[in-house]
Amino acid sequence: MASFAVLIACHNRREKTIACLKHLAITAGCAKVEYQLFLFDDGSTDGTADAVKLLEPNAVIISGDGSYFWNRSMNKIFSAALQVGFPAYLWLNDDTMLQPDAFGLMMAAKDSVLPDDAIVVGAISDPDNGQTTYGGLRDVEPRFRPFLAELLDPVDYPQDVDVMNGNVVLIPDKVARRLGNVDPVFEHGMGDTDYSKRARKLGIRIILTAGYVGVCSRNSLLGTHRDKEMPLLQRVRQIFSRKGLPWRSWLVMCWRHGGALWPIHFLWGYAKVILGRA
Repeated sequence: MASFAVLIACHNRREKTIACLKHLAITAGCAKVEYQLFLFDDGSTDGTADAVKLLEPNAVIISGDGSYFWNRSMNKIFSAALQVGFPAYLWLNDDTMLQPDAFGLMMAAKDSVLPDDAIVVGAISDPDNGQTTYGGLRDVEPRFRPFLAELLDPVDYPQDVDVMNGNVVLIPDKVARRLGNVDPVFEHGMGDTDYSKRARKLGIRIILTAGYVGVCSRNSLLGTHRDKEMPLLQRVRQIFSRKGLPWRSWLVMCWRHGGALWPIHFLWGYAKVILGRA
């Protein structure tokens, strides 16, 4: 059996998806790692699924209708891989290009704690300026702001973090069976944050790699609810969209992880856009 199940969600960016898979194959080859690809293609119309099949004939490909977005796509593909069972599961965003030593860094972070007792999150850098774009975050004081966290740069040893971005995440089967799947209540984003916080509540450590495992540019704020150049009405519309803070998802996040002040955190998420604070 393959050592890893690699889980990818994609939608209409064939070139990036194929580039991601080529980097994955090179990286796995350098580390002599075997993997099984599980890909959820959420209604792509650009031939992504066919291109993936040509490159990875043994891939398990599940198709959606375009309504699943990232988190619900990952829920479906994670479920399929869990049904088969693997020693570990690797989340991989299709806009993230792994570096040749990625598996070595992840395995070193994994081996820095008790075997198979922790989640490993890969540090990601910008391909142009080398700055950290995604990876692990640490909660910031004061603790009455539970959703405030700072992105950490990797250092020369693995670090414990509180929250992870879902770009490159290695989850041992032991942890996956205990923690379960990402929650499909989250429509697009927030699922990786929720997974992190659920893990920490169970005492499961999250370890950041001692070095960058891949490159990925930071998502642009243009056209989102954080774009302060956009008219207020458009920003308000965007914040309630699936890629903003859809109210059902945000309500569950605040209720589940916001503590006694969760209603305030829920309302502030929207108020700060109206007030121009975000």
